[in-house]
Amino acid sequence: MPEKDLARAPTRGKVGDMAPPLPVVIVNGLGAPLLAARAYGLAFRARGFRVFAVGLRFLGFGDLRRSARDLAAEVERVRVETGERKVHLVGMSLGGLVGLYYVKCLGGASAVERFVSLGGPLNGSTLALAAGRALPAALNVFAQTAPRSDLVREIAAAPPPQGVRMFSMGTRGDLLTPRSSWDVPGLEPVETPYGCFPVGHWMLFLHPGNLKVATDLLAAP
Repeated sequence: MPEKDLARAPTRGKVGDMAPPLPVVIVNGLGAPLLAARAYGLAFRARGFRVFAVGLRFLGFGDLRRSARDLAAEVERVRVETGERKVHLVGMSLGGLVGLYYVKCLGGASAVERFVSLGGPLNGSTLALAAGRALPAALNVFAQTAPRSDLVREIAAAPPPQGVRMFSMGTRGDLLTPRSSWDVPGLEPVETPYGCFPVGHWMLFLHPGNLKVATDLLAAP
């Protein structure tokens, strides 16, 4: 599928100028407090979205399938609170993998209009594989995010979800999730120029250019 060059797309203005905005549910990454997702959500609020932040179970160091079920409950809560049939879902780093599991394996596609993974280890992470060998087995997250793990293979084998547009966004110089980790079949790849080695992963969430690309993905037709 051709890569989307939304890093250079023209600004569309506030979402409210085009259509009533759907709420945005943002899932944070490994080891990040809920505050990180709330802070990241400010860029979406500035574009007129209603934003709801969701944390991962045990800061992401627990079972990711349980985190995905927690996410399903939070999405349902947001739908009830806002009265909307669907939401936009944005996953930060590990939150992208959890979000993709929810959409593909837990029926989340019926509740999600657009899904954006930001530097998510969707193909698994070789760093997680190395960490899993060095750290206690109780840290389930490393086993689950290793390449070819049961969870990664379950997601890959799940049928393509219907009715949801999905993007996987990455940037240059990402040491944690290089393109081989975040670019997967079924998601539209978006690689931005706003990154440099070795801190590209964190620039996904901090660089103004990357913030604009992410919000544009929800606003673009």
